[in-house]
Formats: sequence, C-alpha cells, structure tokens
Amino acid sequence: MKTYLIILVLLLTLTSSCQEKKTEKKMQATKTEKFNWQDGSSCPIGYPIEVYRGGFEAEDGTYVSLQAGTDNGEGGWGDPGTGGMSSGIKTVPNRLNVQWVAYAENCVYEINTEVDYDKMVQYFKEGYQESLVFFNKGGKYEKETYSYIVVGYAPDGAVYIWLAGSGKQVEIGRYQGKKVVIPQAEIDKLDGFEKLMHQKGESERIMNNPEMVPPEIREANKNKPIPFGLWDRYRERYSWRPIFNSIQEGWSMIDCGIDMFNGENESLFDQSLVKNEFEKRAIPKLINIGWRDKTGQNYSGTFWFDEKEIFDAFHTIFKDKPNGEAEIEIRISKGNMDISAFLIGNGKETGINMKTKVEIFEARTKY
Repeated sequence: MKTYLIILVLLLTLTSSCQEKKTEKKMQATKTEKFNWQDGSSCPIGYPIEVYRGGFEAEDGTYVSLQAGTDNGEGGWGDPGTGGMSSGIKTVPNRLNVQWVAYAENCVYEINTEVDYDKMVQYFKEGYQESLVFFNKGGKYEKETYSYIVVGYAPDGAVYIWLAGSGKQVEIGRYQGKKVVIPQAEIDKLDGFEKLMHQKGESERIMNNPEMVPPEIREANKNKPIPFGLWDRYRERYSWRPIFNSIQEGWSMIDCGIDMFNGENESLFDQSLVKNEFEKRAIPKLINIGWRDKTGQNYSGTFWFDEKEIFDAFHTIFKDKPNGEAEIEIRISKGNMDISAFLIGNGKETGINMKTKVEIFEARTKY
C-alpha cells in the first residue's frame, strides 16, 4: 500500500508538471502573434524628448529599438511622426523597456513594464473600416488594420501607447516611468549624440532651438510651471455623439471625422454615420464634417475647438450626471456658408463657438 501511494503521488506530480508546462507553452504561444507594424513616438509640443536606450520587447525574444532621434511633438499629441526604423511583420510586444531624456525637465526617465498585449492583438485582428478606402472604391467595404504602435512621452514620466492607422487611432494604455540618474562613468564611454544628450547645457540648447520648440510655444509657456497631469486629464471620457441639423431641404451628411485631445481619432460614415451610437469618447479637439446639398454640391467644414471652452462645456453638462449622455449638435446654415456647434445633454445646453475656429470648403465638382 505504501509503495502504491508513492507511485500515485509521483504520477500526480508528473501529470501536474506536464499540465503546467502545456499551460505555459500555450500562454507563450498566445503572446507571439505577428502583424505588419512600425514603431512611432510622440510627445507634446514644447516638451521634446529623446530615447536614450531601449524599446519594445516580445515574448519570443523579438526586440524593437525606439531610438529615433529627438522628437519635438510637431505632429501633435499621439501623432507617430515619420515613425521609427523598424517596419514590417513583427511580433506584438508585451513589454516596454526604455530610458529617455525629458529636455523640458532636464532629467532622464526609465520605464520597464508589461504592456497590454492582448488588447493590441484584439485591435489588430478586428481592424476597422476606413472612410477614404470606402469612398475611393465606390462604397466598397474593405477592412483596414493598424500600422503603428505609438509611444507617447509626457512630462512627469507619464507614458501612453496607441495603435494608429489611416483614419483611426485608439489608446492601449497609460503607464508610469520613474526618474533615474545615468552614471557619469557610463556617459564617459558614450560617443556622438548619445553622449551629447547627457551633457550639461544640452537641455537648455534644445529648449531654445526654434526647430525643437517653436518660439510662440516657448513664449506661451514662459514663466509657467509644467502642467503635470494635463495629459491624464485629456483621457477623460464621456458618453457623447455628434448630430447634424440644417433647415435646408434635400441635404445629406457624407461623413464625420473626430480628433480627440487624448490622441485618439475616428471616422463616421455610411452605416456608422446612420447608426451614430453614443460612445464613451474623450473630448474632441477637432471635428470635420462633409455634407451634400440637394443639387449634389459637396461641402466640408472643420471645427478647431478651444481647449478651455470645450472642457468647461463638458464639465458643465456632465457635472451632475457624469454617467449621462450628450450630443454635439452641428447646425448647418441654409446657404451652407456657416456652421455652429452646441453641446446638449442632461437637461442642459451650451454653445462652444465663442473661441472655436471654423473653416468651410466648397468642393469644385458635384457628385
């Protein structure tokens, strides 16, 4: 009986070990999905950064360096710019391990963290419908997918990751780095730009370089503290949708593009425009609309919202009902030469036009 029990225990141990190894292999297998993507980096304009060391790491040992020179944020928050040096079919990363210089703060940050692999794979597989493809191919639906994994570096070591593609960008997550000091002995061994980025006075030189920080941005930020936490505020989400209204007869909407302060963007067209469902979205930075009058003449209009005005409007509308719903009603004049926007919801209405920049374009041809 004693021998039997020993054998039984050994068998159970072996079985458990095999199951654990199978589970481990299965988990590893789920972290080796590959897609065609390129790395990109982003920072807020006025707060240039430069990656010193590191990049994306994947479960299968794949490594993608994120060193790509100084990023000045010219393309806007979340924009991948020209991208990094690595483009092609690669494994989706599950870690971010980077050290970067934050020139506005004159310091180095480091982050070594797991990133949301599963969420990225899900988005890559699902893809999306892109309006330019739809309209250029006569209303034919063809699924697009994302082409960039973008890392955004904000002040105070805040790090954000997006997937970006043509006409669509989604946030993957927000992560936190910490300040580190690079040993002088390590710096002394460096060559060229790697050594230069750590030299005394380099941060000041970068911040005073008009190609790195535009003069108007430097002047606007002069004597003001760095707005730590601002880019987390941009991530506020509310349930809202755009709606469209005109007193003219026979008009129709074509499409609507939305760029949000948190770096995300999306397009509504055809069925998504018809359904136009409420979604938990960040606050819009820009809304572009396309419409057609009864003669077939096409128009497009763009709203560039003032940051303070539109944030104040959302906070007013959602103050008492943070989980409520609201609509940005866009009103098109009878002559198609004037558009205005109003935020309506939870029993309240407020205009968002006082400081909003508006532009209207009339297409040369009719469709």
